[in-house]
Amino acid sequence: MTARSTQVAEAAAPAPPHCKHCLAQQSCPVTRIPDDQVAALQHKERSFRAGDVLGTQGTTSTAIRIIKSGATMLRRESRYGHRQSIGVFGRGTVIGSFGLLGRPEPVTLIGILDGRYCELPAASLQRTGLLEDPVFLGHLSETMAHAIESHCSWYQLSSGDSVAQQLAGALLHLSDLQSSLLVRLPKQTILADLLGTTRESITRAFSRLEKEGDITRCGRYYCDLNVPRLVRTIKAPNPPSRQ
Repeated sequence: MTARSTQVAEAAAPAPPHCKHCLAQQSCPVTRIPDDQVAALQHKERSFRAGDVLGTQGTTSTAIRIIKSGATMLRRESRYGHRQSIGVFGRGTVIGSFGLLGRPEPVTLIGILDGRYCELPAASLQRTGLLEDPVFLGHLSETMAHAIESHCSWYQLSSGDSVAQQLAGALLHLSDLQSSLLVRLPKQTILADLLGTTRESITRAFSRLEKEGDITRCGRYYCDLNVPRLVRTIKAPNPPSRQ
């Protein structure tokens, strides 16, 4: 996958003051901010597409972004020059929070499923006093903990012995991020990148999962999950066929 380093969705409009219909509101720190302060935050909603770069490793973010829909891939380059995709973030995740501490981003975040996010400039958070508000900081800490838990879940679920087991875990993680058993799928090249394998191996793994009743494909971009069967596949000590 080629990441597009262009600005994402330049046109932006102020977000509604209450965000009542946002699917990410349960985990979003903005919903805990009084309406009069939200109006002063220069709160923007933007869209992104698969391939868009939402944050770049080594740069210091000047805003936090709350993912409302879609998903992003985490890619990290080690100090030895090794570059690897290491996880997936989705709805409700706050990114760019390292910038509030004056620290550079530890990973590059690249869209893998089209979506939207809300953006809050760090300068407006500082100006409104929210960075000194223990209630807001407490909610922000909760969202950072959520991101760590999500990353741990990805690592655990996608660490199977075979590609089919890894794919089964990745699909369960995407299901959790989307809160749906009907999962919207990234491109197979993206899944191959995330799981450290080839597109051909991903295609074979999908065929195996479908044949064994773990999933039902719904066109090219969706599949319906049979969670109990996927869990059994992940837990199987000796998969019938190694990819």
